[in-house]
Amino acid sequence: MIQLPDLIAAVEGEADDVLGKLTRAVELSGQLSELGDHLVGHFVDAARREGLSWAEIGESMGVTKQAAQKRFVPRESPELTKPSMDRYTQRSRRVIALARHHARFSERIGTEHLLLGLLDESGGLAAKTIAKLEAGDGSTRLAVLHRLDKEAKQRPDKQPYTTHCKKALELAVREALRLGHMFIGTEHILLGALLVEEGTAAAVLNATGVTHAAAAAHVQQIVNEPRPALPGA
Repeated sequence: MIQLPDLIAAVEGEADDVLGKLTRAVELSGQLSELGDHLVGHFVDAARREGLSWAEIGESMGVTKQAAQKRFVPRESPELTKPSMDRYTQRSRRVIALARHHARFSERIGTEHLLLGLLDESGGLAAKTIAKLEAGDGSTRLAVLHRLDKEAKQRPDKQPYTTHCKKALELAVREALRLGHMFIGTEHILLGALLVEEGTAAAVLNATGVTHAAAAAHVQQIVNEPRPALPGA
């Protein structure tokens, strides 16, 4: 259990002046609130996988079925309001832009377009992880392009992100928090997409040998690798 004295000590140790401490306290409060939201979301997802109804989940949370669904079921929309894009790295922001580009002839922006964006951002850890794990060189890109060839080519005026795509980005934040990272990198987007088993990206990746377990292990190995010491350090 997190105790208030521990939080106060953490803030005291991270800032020198009173206003700096206040700013850090506000930031930390937001982070704790987000952690709480994702903690509840994790167990809501687990309950749904066990076949529990939204009415049962809402009753357990002390809210109505409709309130539980509104809070935890992503809806198609053209905007990405959660999480804040401020925490996305530059590479991750480019992935989102590339996903929209790949979906320019599609009715919706889906996880398959997100996957192509990850592959295009070749310098990112996600693309490197896929290249390391996929069964054959370029097999993931070929498989997802094959899927896209079968889609209707008709773009609406307001092109929405699918519920699966929005869920993948929500889970990307959860994966970052699980790993103790306060930024959203391409690797987190990959892990989030792999967790949305109903999405096209997860289906393609699993078919080419890229599983969540393998990708998570590779990401952690790379992130935890000791950095070479700088000369004179």
